[in-house]
Amino acid sequence: MAKKVFNFILDRKYFFILFVGFLVFIGYFGYLSIVRVENLHSHYYDLGIMNQVVYNTSRGRFLEMTNPTFLENMSRLAIHFDPILALFAPLYLIYPSYRWLVLSQVVIVAFGAYFLFLIGKRILKSEKISLLISFSYLSFFGVQRMILFDFHAVVLATTFFIASFYFLEVKRWFWFYLFVFLALLTKEHVGLVVFFLGGYLLIGKKEIGHGLTTMVLGAVFFFFTVYVIIPYFRGDIHFAKIYFYGIESRIFSIINEGMRYFARLTTPLFFVFLAPEVFIIAAPEWGINILSTNSNMRAIYFHYQAIIVSFLFISLIYGIKRFLVLVKSQAKRVIVFFVFLCLNLYWIYLYNPLTFFSREKVNYFKINSRTKKSIDYWKEKLKDENIVVSTTPALSPFFTNRKVYFNFLFDPAFEQTGEVEDDLIKRSDNNYRLADYVIIYRREIDFFGPTGLPAKFYQKLKNDPDFQMIYDNQLNDQNFYGKIEVFKKINNYNERK
Repeated sequence: MAKKVFNFILDRKYFFILFVGFLVFIGYFGYLSIVRVENLHSHYYDLGIMNQVVYNTSRGRFLEMTNPTFLENMSRLAIHFDPILALFAPLYLIYPSYRWLVLSQVVIVAFGAYFLFLIGKRILKSEKISLLISFSYLSFFGVQRMILFDFHAVVLATTFFIASFYFLEVKRWFWFYLFVFLALLTKEHVGLVVFFLGGYLLIGKKEIGHGLTTMVLGAVFFFFTVYVIIPYFRGDIHFAKIYFYGIESRIFSIINEGMRYFARLTTPLFFVFLAPEVFIIAAPEWGINILSTNSNMRAIYFHYQAIIVSFLFISLIYGIKRFLVLVKSQAKRVIVFFVFLCLNLYWIYLYNPLTFFSREKVNYFKINSRTKKSIDYWKEKLKDENIVVSTTPALSPFFTNRKVYFNFLFDPAFEQTGEVEDDLIKRSDNNYRLADYVIIYRREIDFFGPTGLPAKFYQKLKNDPDFQMIYDNQLNDQNFYGKIEVFKKINNYNERK
């Protein structure tokens, strides 16, 4: 019996090696995802938002959130089209926690490695190279960075597109359309990528019927979500349109930043340039990120590269296939793959969010036990979903399991929309007055100094006669590192909309 099991595993050794890597990836990054949030390194933008949306959906308020701009509860569809969030609501009936979101994100993204392995086996006829590609995916900085930056539905599209490509190759069209549909549910602009995918089917694969169907599906979806659904729920145009003003006046900076962004993502995966017809499917995503005034969309620390990653690794497989056809010399092949491995290792050192080896090692410093107990105490005390709470951003994942919630501070990317500090103060510094309780993590205030914008918001709260501090976990302690303060509304007036 033992011998049969051993032979079974040996016959499938590459799959089992991948399976072990899959489990290690899930364990390591699942742990880091939880540690990051529990030690207050997360944000209201966007884990706090996502948590409230899923919680409200689980309580029958479909995709409802407290909009920080309009200061009232409205549909998440007024901001982005990501109704796939509703699929997580049943998990919140078991236990309402942000952990479902961040752990599911890690697991779903990890499955992208499995589908890449299947595509590689089919295209390259080599399990060894397919395994190398899968591990390159799991170790890619773009993959690891996006799963550690809170939770975003579009990150799930990374695996959905890779899976759809596998089912495209094996011509199992029901599953192809299912995964394309799931990808469409993650964000409004995904329709543009689906349109290009249909073009690839039409021109590259000569699948006229499926190509035209996919193109129409993508185009209709994009225009309907961007120009009908979001404006309907928002009562205005899509907020992100302001990111694309003045392209002509920014042309040199666009080229400069765009080339650096492009090089950073593609250099370690240089085989992709041998499969441009696959690589170009992600062209809309490249264009959105590079042309935007929001520089975060070209940074490595966020989630904006999610869909690009899908087609980078699919084109990597096709690029390697063409390389093996073009280069017959075994010695030359070994040299090039050695360079590939070295570049991947060097990129891991440069950019990966690891606790070891990497140049920019992550250090999710732990909050002290007093701070943790304070958060747990107030989370339990204010667990009634009808109590309106406002907190600083890092506390939001613990306090957004409620109908109405207000972020105490502001969107840190406000300057990207053309706002200045005075505009922000006029628009946002009274948000907290709609809450019954305000909970402050002082590090988020004091990190920017006594003259910083957060300090101005905080001083307004402290001087507000309608609020009284009722809790300070470090009374008379001037070390604000783990300081939690709670303010309660003491006047019985009703400003709530």
